[in-house]
Amino acid sequence: MLAFTLRRAIQAIGVMIAVGIISFSMFRFAGDPVNQIVSIDTSAAERAEIRKSLGLDDPVPVQFAHYFANAAQFKFGVSYQFRLPVADLLKERMPATLELAICATILAMVFGILMGVYSALKRDTLLAKLLQAVSLIGISLPTFLIGILLIYLFAVVLAGCPRLAGARSCGSAGGPRGYSRSPA
Repeated sequence: MLAFTLRRAIQAIGVMIAVGIISFSMFRFAGDPVNQIVSIDTSAAERAEIRKSLGLDDPVPVQFAHYFANAAQFKFGVSYQFRLPVADLLKERMPATLELAICATILAMVFGILMGVYSALKRDTLLAKLLQAVSLIGISLPTFLIGILLIYLFAVVLAGCPRLAGARSCGSAGGPRGYSRSPA
């Protein structure tokens, strides 16, 4: 058991390094971050100073080492869009994310267990086969597509369910749980 755990830990480290390389590469090819920070009429000297302060004038391996070391210490820098520390943005949105994840996990477990028990006890019934088909489709489809289809079903087709617009993290101003309802 210890050997298995050790192998998995080593694999997890390898996966984190691979994800770090991929995300660093994606940020490198997404464009110049200085263009997102400054306006169009910013002088070349100011752009060069910002580039130096961000470490973008360092060689790529040095940039990657800084990126990976900072990410390992949960230092994600400042958001170019919101001009706030990324760690603060993550902390602000964490309660709503955890609430959603926990509720989804509980619902999936309850419905999954109920469907599995029913399908095992009533193996050859039409409902059991329908439940198995639904679970197979649910596993096969990408989650983003299932999400879009469920939003369409509950917000458009059924039209009785409220839609959430301008969702904020828990505790902010707005409707219940910090969400404001959009007009139907």
